[in-house]
Amino acid sequence: MIKKRWLPLVVVLTILVGLLPQMVAAQSPNYYTSVILSDITSGAPVVGGTFTTDLSLSIVNNATPQLGVMGADVWIRFDPAILAVDDADDNPANGIQVSISTEFFGGSVFVAANEVAACPSGGTCVHLALSHSGAPITNRTGKIATITWAGLAAGDGALEVALPETVLADENGADVPINSTTVPAIAVMEPGTISGQVLRQGTRTDHAGTEVVAYNAGGGVVGTATTQADGSFDLIVPIGGSYLVQAAYNGYLKAQKSSVYVVGAAVDLGTTTILGGDVNNDNNVNILDIVTIISRYGTTGWTSAEPTDINDDGEVNIFDLTIAAGNFGRYGPLAW
Repeated sequence: MIKKRWLPLVVVLTILVGLLPQMVAAQSPNYYTSVILSDITSGAPVVGGTFTTDLSLSIVNNATPQLGVMGADVWIRFDPAILAVDDADDNPANGIQVSISTEFFGGSVFVAANEVAACPSGGTCVHLALSHSGAPITNRTGKIATITWAGLAAGDGALEVALPETVLADENGADVPINSTTVPAIAVMEPGTISGQVLRQGTRTDHAGTEVVAYNAGGGVVGTATTQADGSFDLIVPIGGSYLVQAAYNGYLKAQKSSVYVVGAAVDLGTTTILGGDVNNDNNVNILDIVTIISRYGTTGWTSAEPTDINDDGEVNIFDLTIAAGNFGRYGPLAW
């Protein structure tokens, strides 16, 4: 039997328990929006170098009614003493612009602002104002722009999404609240150079065109270069880092060297030779590569983009077949 002095407490608890599901549901949003500046997608954050980052939007609807994004006014603050924005169209007459992407909004994007300007709340910003002619975006993550940065001096780039300036809007012109922002911590460093030479087995032209990429410990690209005719290259990377360097050419096994520590101004990796026959780019020379070469045997007029013409002489012939057959069973990445 419940004593009378406990009755009010029991009544209150009963009411709260009955309301609990509604209270929890009321606190759970039926959508989630983000403004995202990616980590470095290419290049290196070094003084005198350039690198790129992608600016993206995201909206995820978890319940109905679904909320849609029709436009965005985005401000990305940065330190102009450390970073500059490389003009996407190289036309100073229309200001400094970034490269617009249609990945988030779709093909019909209306651009009201694409500039480097003073942030309303202070500092310097990349300012983009975009909308589109399609249906509201209800579930998508995608780029709206790619920004190419230039390193001016060593230091923290101080990147951030400026709030409350940055806003999203729905089809009725109402505000769509932003639930989160993501911005990497990017510091510009003094440059170091990784140099070397990559030769291609059996080439009938020269050793130009091999792509050489430096990756950091997290797998991010920090520097890219392309070999010259003699196979030489120079990779610009931040000094003081440890990198994995990989060389790749269409139709060849990759070569790589790990733990390349750039403690001084320059590191020379020496010469490596990459081996031909990997025509399907799975980093393994096997029967699939041999069958593909045979299926195109005797055809002519190929460019260097055709992997079965391993030696780039314009024809798939006995020389390509013997290169692949000689490397049968080998796999990459080969040691530098």
